[in-house]
Amino acid sequence: MKRLVYLILLIMGVPIVLNYALLSWRAPGLNADENAWLGFFANYVGLISAVCIALYQQYNQRKKDKEVEHRQRLKEEEQERKTNRSYLVLHDFRSNPRLNNIATPENSRLIETKGYQWLIEKLKTDGGLDQFTTSFIKLSHYGNPEVIFNCKVEIKMQYSKGKGDFKVDIGVFEKGIEVFIPVVPIGTIKREEIEISEVKVTYTTIKDETMEYVHDLIKRKDSCRVFYGNHDELLFEFQLDSSSWIYPNKLITR
Repeated sequence: MKRLVYLILLIMGVPIVLNYALLSWRAPGLNADENAWLGFFANYVGLISAVCIALYQQYNQRKKDKEVEHRQRLKEEEQERKTNRSYLVLHDFRSNPRLNNIATPENSRLIETKGYQWLIEKLKTDGGLDQFTTSFIKLSHYGNPEVIFNCKVEIKMQYSKGKGDFKVDIGVFEKGIEVFIPVVPIGTIKREEIEISEVKVTYTTIKDETMEYVHDLIKRKDSCRVFYGNHDELLFEFQLDSSSWIYPNKLITR
C-alpha cells in the first residue's frame, strides 16, 4: 500500500517538475503559456486519477477475492476434517475370561493386560476358568475412515484393595473390529465386584485431529472433545441412563 502512495505522489509531482523545469523559463523553441499549462495539467491529473481509481478498485477486488478464497478453503478443510472423524462406542460387561460364546467380528482383539495374565495363570492353577467371570471394556469405532491411530485407553476403577488404574496402548485401530480390554487388577479374588470409575480414550484421526472420549461413571456422563492445533471443541456431552439389555448370542451389560 505504501508503494502505491509513493507512486501516486511521484506521478502527481511530474507536472510540477515540468512546470518549473520547462515552463517557468523560456528555452529556445519552447512555446507554452499558462492556459496551455493548465489544460495539460488538468488532462494529466484526470488521466492519472482514472488510472489510480482503477488500480485501487482492482487492488480491493483482489484482496476481497483472496479473503473469500481463504474462508472457502478453511471451510472445506473443516468439512473434510469432520467427514474424516471416527467415533467410539464403548460397553462395559462381565464375561468368561476367554469370552466364550461371545459373537464378535473377525480379527477382533483381546488385550492381554498384566492383571489378565495373572488371572489366567491363577485360574489354570486353581481351576474354574470356564465358570469365572470378570469385567471387560468393549470398544469399536465408526465413521468414514478405515482406521484411527495412536489409540490409548486409561481405565480407573475401584475394588476391595482400593482404587487403581492402568493404561492400554492399542495403537492402530481398524474399523469393523472390536477391542476387548479385561478390567482385572492383579490380586483380585473370585466374585469380586470391580467398579469402573472412568474410561478415557484418546486417538488421532487420519486428518491429524486428536479426539478424546470420556466415559465417566461417577458423574454418569459421556463426552467427546476434538483438538486441532489451538482449537478445542466439545462435540457432544450427555448423561448416562442405567439400563440392561440382552441381544441373542451377544452380551448382557450392567
